[in-house]
Amino acid sequence: MRRFLSTVVLSIVSVSPALTQSRNSETEVRLFLAQYEKAVPGRDITFLERALADDYIHAGPNGTTTNRAEALKYFREQRANPDFRTNSLKHDNQAIRVVGDMALVTNDWIATTTPTNSQMAEAATDSGRYTGVFEKRNGRWMVIAEHDSDKRGFDDALMVAGVLRASRDHHALAQRLNSGRTHAELEAAGDIAALNRLLAEEYQFTNSEGVIANKTQDVANQGTTRLVIRTFEVLEQRARTISTESAVVTGKVRSVGMNGGTPFEIVTSYTTTWGYYDRRWQLTAQHTSTAMP
Repeated sequence: MRRFLSTVVLSIVSVSPALTQSRNSETEVRLFLAQYEKAVPGRDITFLERALADDYIHAGPNGTTTNRAEALKYFREQRANPDFRTNSLKHDNQAIRVVGDMALVTNDWIATTTPTNSQMAEAATDSGRYTGVFEKRNGRWMVIAEHDSDKRGFDDALMVAGVLRASRDHHALAQRLNSGRTHAELEAAGDIAALNRLLAEEYQFTNSEGVIANKTQDVANQGTTRLVIRTFEVLEQRARTISTESAVVTGKVRSVGMNGGTPFEIVTSYTTTWGYYDRRWQLTAQHTSTAMP
């Protein structure tokens, strides 16, 4: 019995350093997480540059991936011209497992945000699941990989309301863009930046003559004509959801104004396709044609 007890004591003593190291590592990870979770919504670029590893990769809810350079570019842009304000961010059911210099973090999340570039801003609440992989390199913890999934679900009424609100913002922006100001004046007023945020990278515009323009061309063309819209009236508007991340809006608008000094009044039919990226609706395609009043 004495020999048995001695063996047990020796085993406990030999295991204790490993247990202590594991507990210390978990404490370090939790401290790092607290800083990281504060830096992301706060757009703390200095901390994020240290925290994101060179081989960092993020996978979003729609399957798109983002590397370190792309992530830091996004954070810098959001710091200068934020698309949304984070009202609250809560993490539940968090689990941390540390094995040597690697750590796996999982949790549920729920966030409430408010768009900053919308004239009819309303707070929206989203929730999802998060998985993060962290590694201790050169004595400090870094983020290696992250994956977010979305629990929004298919709430058709909520989606229709959201895309119609985005469509109204688009109409208001179109009137501001066609106010007789030059491209430089539109840029100084922030309207060009608002257009860049609204249009998805794959955006394509087709007018009634069949002329096609991509995002780069559409943005560059703003302020280059003598078109001035005085009034912009929505006559019809319908929205249809396709999935949790896409919708189509159709309708008619009446525009009254001046074109090259000549008065005009025109009714235009339009079809717009929208995609839900980065927790906001973005315009992916637009087709317009002249319609009967």
